[in-house]
Amino acid sequence: MRVTAFSGVLVGAAMVAGAIGYPLLAERALITETVYITKSVTNAVVYIDEHGSPIYTSTIATLDPGIESTAVVPSVVVASSTAAVIEPALPGPVLPTPAFSLDVQPTSASLSHAAERPAEHTTAPASSQATSVAVVPSSSQAAFNSQPSSAPEQGKSSDSFPLGITYDTFKGSQGSIECKTPDEMAAEFEKMKEFGIVRIYGNDCGVIPVAVQQARKNNQKLMAGIYTPNQDIQDVVSALSDAVSRYNGGDWSIISLVSVENERVNARVVTVAKVHDIFDQVRNALSKVGYYGPIGPVETVPAIVNSPDLCDKSDMTLVNIHAFFDPNTKAEDAGTFVKSEVQRVKNACPNKRVVVTESGWPSQGTSHDKAEVSKSAQAAAIKSIRASFDHDLFLFNAFDSTWKSDDDSTFNAERWWGIL
Repeated sequence: MRVTAFSGVLVGAAMVAGAIGYPLLAERALITETVYITKSVTNAVVYIDEHGSPIYTSTIATLDPGIESTAVVPSVVVASSTAAVIEPALPGPVLPTPAFSLDVQPTSASLSHAAERPAEHTTAPASSQATSVAVVPSSSQAAFNSQPSSAPEQGKSSDSFPLGITYDTFKGSQGSIECKTPDEMAAEFEKMKEFGIVRIYGNDCGVIPVAVQQARKNNQKLMAGIYTPNQDIQDVVSALSDAVSRYNGGDWSIISLVSVENERVNARVVTVAKVHDIFDQVRNALSKVGYYGPIGPVETVPAIVNSPDLCDKSDMTLVNIHAFFDPNTKAEDAGTFVKSEVQRVKNACPNKRVVVTESGWPSQGTSHDKAEVSKSAQAAAIKSIRASFDHDLFLFNAFDSTWKSDDDSTFNAERWWGIL
């Protein structure tokens, strides 16, 4: 969503980018009892690290000998073989649902970019027949985080995300931004239970561990994000990896999608070439910790239509669409407008699944032409959008963002997009 400039009092906060603390990285003792069973399978694939230590075995995705697989990790060669596979009786450490606790303490440094956005199994061969081996990057959490049975399912083109909603971690008034506390975030996630997936924009205010705990509790998924270039890629990836490991048993399926930036090309902060570079960095960092699901940049319709090469590397085309900014669209026609814009994006990026990552209507601000602002207009717009989309769309936003600044260019509506 288009963003507005902040007053000078926030400059100090912006200067501490990268200083976000991650108390969630504190180590805890973990005692795991593993029970093994033995069975015979065919077409086994053994995954090892660079030291030759086995990590897990997969028998799901098989190809002809000599064909490179793209199922889980690169350079997986599968040969027809029979092997005795020793694997845990369960797919991984299954943790009981923890008593809910929020052991994160966000710092004021979490405000660093607020002014800029609105928005696996081991094996033992039983015969001399060849068992194919795949080398994967080692990680301190590799055996814990790997989920070979679910990784190939991440990002399947036939999937669709349930209707989602976006979430903002800040509170306060113009010129006075604060982080919501973990307890406040937990309470607001409770109010978002009806939505199958929640979009977060990074790890501002230490939201990642809270979001993972709450999403698990509410049987939801998450769209995670890295707000580059303001946020450090490795910092956010580490926070995601730790939260998934500690609070979801290392199962990455709770993360359905990851954005690598949000409207930065539209704002002329980065170039398309830079986005491609960021994409590669994020893909590499996420694959090292066990996430193989879809990722991509989030942009506006004009940015994508004018630069369709934005879609070249993206697993899906991710786009923010707000009917309110079209002066010829009434609130009750918002859904129709969004559908027409989705078609424009599909035309620009054919053969790519389109996911609308923001779409809503403000309840306050300045009306312009046919785009009127009121509580009733907002209700009509959301009703129209929901009538047109029941999947692959995130409503914007869960709650008002009172910390933002009013601006004529956004019709003084930046603070009032909350629908809950």
